Amino acid sequence: MTETEKDSALKWWECAQAKGANYLRIVKSGRFYALEACKHGTKARIAQKSIGTTDEKVAQITRSRLLTILESDEPDIVVEQYIQHKLRIAENCQGKKDYERLYIAHIKTEKTNASRLKVHLLQFCKKFHIHTTRELYRRDTIGRYICYLQETVPIISTRRAIVTTTKAFLHWFDLEKQLSLINETFIKAFEDGCKIFGDKQEETKPFLSVDECKALLASQTIDYELRAMIVAHLVGGLRDMEVMGLRWRDLHEQQGYLEIRNAKGGIARFAQFPKVMQDAFNTIRQKRLHHTLGNDYVFSEVSYSIRNEKIKAFLRASIYIVGKDFASNCLRRSGCDWIDSEKPGFGDRQLGHSANSRTTEVHYHNRYNFRTVNQFWNEQWDEIQKHGLRMISLSDNLPNLVCLRA
Repeated sequence: MTETEKDSALKWWECAQAKGANYLRIVKSGRFYALEACKHGTKARIAQKSIGTTDEKVAQITRSRLLTILESDEPDIVVEQYIQHKLRIAENCQGKKDYERLYIAHIKTEKTNASRLKVHLLQFCKKFHIHTTRELYRRDTIGRYICYLQETVPIISTRRAIVTTTKAFLHWFDLEKQLSLINETFIKAFEDGCKIFGDKQEETKPFLSVDECKALLASQTIDYELRAMIVAHLVGGLRDMEVMGLRWRDLHEQQGYLEIRNAKGGIARFAQFPKVMQDAFNTIRQKRLHHTLGNDYVFSEVSYSIRNEKIKAFLRASIYIVGKDFASNCLRRSGCDWIDSEKPGFGDRQLGHSANSRTTEVHYHNRYNFRTVNQFWNEQWDEIQKHGLRMISLSDNLPNLVCLRA
């Protein structure tokens, strides 16, 4: 097969792929054999190209050569090197005293980045015959890439996330190879291209009403770790990894605060520790046969997906709330809305979020700023207890266990 014939066959196959073709076969069309592009599961052909031979053996050889060209047409885009580099950075946390669970979070993030680059960037390079990473820095290539994402990725927020990951990869490559290819033109090309995505869509996040939050706190289950985790999200405003990183030595009951050692961004901070949280955590201490887990952790290790499924099961059983977004982050937002509705401005302290108007330096490194927050939750807890607590059972498809360990 000559270079001209190869280019012609590749262009024909690309057109067929655009129409849904995913495999090649040999057919005899009249006197000569031909290549047919077809789609699995359908009988109708999508495209046909004559080979110009009456010899079946020659036709099969031609098909094999074309398949070899298609399968070996991998662009030399060093995505794998980039991912390995990022994983090595994450591994700096592995095995260290307070960073093991932070390492797990890093690994999850890098797997997502690898998927974005391999599924979208590499497929784009194959489609447009971009063979080296250096070609990705051209303005027209960036424009085509943005348009490609516009056509192939339906969700705007996902497109923007893919663009961010791609830019991070290109920044790394430019610095690693000392190419100096990134300049104002490169940055502006991405900014101008992303305008076709439209304005960033504001997603409506689900939250619980105050009455639902009160009913949730009034619900008990024999899975004591699960309830303590829910209280930590709702009342403590803690993120998932912050909850899973808690150790018994981080709990200061008398002073009314928690030490959060593996907070978001790797910066340690403090959080409130009112009576309702103390009661939930003390129940774990009393019911657990062995007082501590390995490394003194409060909660048993279990996967993120299982934790969220258990939280959703608890919500479903206690307050009849159902939905994929009703999990740990929903609880954090709901607690923030509750305290902010009665004490405006205190939601910032509740969440421990550095992007709020009350910055990390003002509140989250000062353990004495939680007295008012603790007082609010203590009053709510006293009122809830007056009306009585109720025991609930989780759904049958999730084990109602004292220990969260999978």
